[in-house]
Amino acid sequence: MLLALLLALTIDPVASESAATATTTTSTEIVALTGAEAKAVEPVTAAVEPAETSDVASGFSRTEPEGVPLVLTNLFPKQEPKRALRFVWREHPSVRDGRNLRLDFGLKVQEVSRDPGDGPSPPFPTWQLHRFRASLDGELFRKVQFSIEREFAETLLDDPTKKSTKSDWKDVFAEYEVSNGLQIRAGRFKVPFGLDMTNGETNLDFIYRSLGGDYLSMGRDIGGAVHGRFFKRGLNYWVGAFQHDGEHSRTSKIIQNQEITVGEAGVTGAGRVTAAVFRRFGPSILKASELGGSYAQGNVSDEGFLPNGLRGRTVVSQNTYFERMFVKGPRRRIGTDYDWVYKALGARAEYIFVSDSRQQQGINYEDLPSVHSTAWYVQGTWVVTTENKGRPTEPRKGGLGRGGYGALELAVRFDKMGFDSEAGQDPPFRNTRAETVFPNSDNVWTFGLTYWANRWVKIQLNTIHESISDAERAPTPLDSDTTKPKFWTTATLMQVEF
Repeated sequence: MLLALLLALTIDPVASESAATATTTTSTEIVALTGAEAKAVEPVTAAVEPAETSDVASGFSRTEPEGVPLVLTNLFPKQEPKRALRFVWREHPSVRDGRNLRLDFGLKVQEVSRDPGDGPSPPFPTWQLHRFRASLDGELFRKVQFSIEREFAETLLDDPTKKSTKSDWKDVFAEYEVSNGLQIRAGRFKVPFGLDMTNGETNLDFIYRSLGGDYLSMGRDIGGAVHGRFFKRGLNYWVGAFQHDGEHSRTSKIIQNQEITVGEAGVTGAGRVTAAVFRRFGPSILKASELGGSYAQGNVSDEGFLPNGLRGRTVVSQNTYFERMFVKGPRRRIGTDYDWVYKALGARAEYIFVSDSRQQQGINYEDLPSVHSTAWYVQGTWVVTTENKGRPTEPRKGGLGRGGYGALELAVRFDKMGFDSEAGQDPPFRNTRAETVFPNSDNVWTFGLTYWANRWVKIQLNTIHESISDAERAPTPLDSDTTKPKFWTTATLMQVEF
């Protein structure tokens, strides 16, 4: 365009002030005409009428000479129109149709090698396909979002020697965005409770979640929720109602060829709020931190003949160190958490408290003191290669194979989950109807190293030390007649995600 304008001004220098307004550009030709008030522009043969202008300095009017039309054909290459439906690959392979349609295809594969120090009973695979998930996330007209994710090989929950009895369908939900402050979701998804549990499985700082995240947070369930964000995500909320209190609470057992589910509550309400409390008023080192709180409540029935409280298990071999108790009535959960990130550093802390009522659970159907389940952890991370801490952390220059070398992170976490009750008239006992529950807890140290080769490949190494407070209920190794309350475990994870 600039070249055409200069040529036009060279041919008709008197029209230097008006030529720019008479320049018409198309994808196939550029036409520049002289004259300050050109009425029409026609390709190749545009007619130009003489224009009368006034000379402000002299006060006389004069008629400009008729200009010469200039036609430059194919000066610029013709631009092909964008296809309506196209395939792109950014973080995931995607199909896009402008703002009307987005389909993101995903795959998550995790292989784990582990060597538990508490001697689990065989068969216990030391190498396993930890997760194999396929997903489809989408958006329609920038208003309706949906997510479908299915597991094909998870062996994390229930029994590590068998396939999980939890649903193979993970996320199956649809969501409608009314505004930033109001979004409506329905289907199967994570109950909004806790920090560790609501993080994605492939973005964890350690191979395994905290004990509280695995056994006191609720996981996924069927229900509906509303959520929203304000102040550029400085304040976020989630409120929902669900069919039960999540898959982490329940267990399916086969008794006399009949499947029996225990541990779950009925209809459960849950809510969560997070706030960046120091974003506007606080030191720069705290501006990216976030404070969160959660609450959930449902009722537990005693219709079955099996204990139906919550349980405690070790991290890797999942040996039970606290059996389910007989409970009935309200099950209340309270949680608070803090998440801090500053450049290459990160820290998290979370506390969860659960109270299970025991209405009419005594020998003479009297009420017993509530069972208390408590879990908390504190952790810290440091990206040694100085990238900004993220989940996931993005390696500099794209990582291995893209001009960089990947990112390396060190992490440490102390994690504790314990069970007890309010004191009754009787001394503490370990049986499932004890008035005063004999306390037990698992204290866990986890030391981790994470290497992000690039955005798709991650390798993690974890060393875990567990200590069971009640030695009588600690795991008993296969080659020993005595329990082992303290032991070390090592685990390695290799992950591919796109």
